[in-house]
Amino acid sequence: MQLIDRYLLRTVVLSGLGASVVFLVLIFVFGLLDEASKVDARYRWTHAFLFVTYTAPGYLYEFFPVAVLVGALLGLGALNAHSELTVMRATGLSIMRLARPVLLGGVLLALLGSLMGETIGAKGQVEASSMRAQNMERSVSVGLGSGIWLRNGPLVINAERALVTGVLFSVRLIHLDEQHRPIRIETAERAVSEGGSRWRLENVQQINLSENPQDAIERRHFSERKGQELFDRQVLDIAVLNPRYLNIAQLYEYVSYLEANDLDSSVYATAMYSRLFQPLSVVAMLLLTLPFVFVSQRGGNAGRWLFIGILMGLGYMTANQIVTALTPAFGIPPWMSIAALPLGVIVLAIAVMLQLNPARRKNE
Repeated sequence: MQLIDRYLLRTVVLSGLGASVVFLVLIFVFGLLDEASKVDARYRWTHAFLFVTYTAPGYLYEFFPVAVLVGALLGLGALNAHSELTVMRATGLSIMRLARPVLLGGVLLALLGSLMGETIGAKGQVEASSMRAQNMERSVSVGLGSGIWLRNGPLVINAERALVTGVLFSVRLIHLDEQHRPIRIETAERAVSEGGSRWRLENVQQINLSENPQDAIERRHFSERKGQELFDRQVLDIAVLNPRYLNIAQLYEYVSYLEANDLDSSVYATAMYSRLFQPLSVVAMLLLTLPFVFVSQRGGNAGRWLFIGILMGLGYMTANQIVTALTPAFGIPPWMSIAALPLGVIVLAIAVMLQLNPARRKNE
């Protein structure tokens, strides 16, 4: 039995990795085609190539459950086409018994996918965002350590943290004169976008500097300043990383910070739990392949069931994205809504395999 287990384990793992390579190539090709429209004098083809190279692992991480599903269907389908699964069943092995090495292969692939997404996937998104900001907008740079920096004419803006919803935290505004010397420094606890390039500053401390060092420094305080011209809200799309591309440690840091300040953390909490339950999605997709493989064996039309299986995998990913997007709106705990889908698929797959088990049907 150990020989059969190793054979099925190797088939699942190699098929999943092979399909992932194909997905990675497709992501790279379509990503490069998308970047072609952005190439100009400053953002050259080398930058576009690097951007796609940096971001490809992160995008593959999102499609990894579907890639594993397709790979497992092709790998196990090939065994089915050569009647190898039939021989295994003839020796007395049930579907549930054959599911054990398949499940183990799913766990290994899930761990590999998580490692990729949490390391080179997340790091690549940071590098790609920084590189694009530097080459497409000279006045914008981003770094997780120093926050976000922007330049709008004589105004230099620094924010310790920024949310994709258009909120900046721990903001510093440095106003420069024609000789690029600071003449006024403002700090604000928070800046909220009012649309376009207008922002509302909260709890503002203003320091006016004099050209004469002997003159006193003027200090002023404002509880709120509305309609302040800072920068276009769309610039954040370049400079701020989407929560989907942050790793679990970064998301946990953001969620903790927002909750400590009584701010809405649902968007980042949803992204964090999506990453935490990503391995469960990989296992769910693998378990979903077994009923299709054995039903295709009985029905005699493997191509039809393979097509249906792929459609179900894409449907699963679509449903997962919909749940992720709607969770904050309905106030459902993110971990509950995100875990429900893969757990439901796993229960459904096990129930179907039990129904396909000849011993169970015989007892009934």
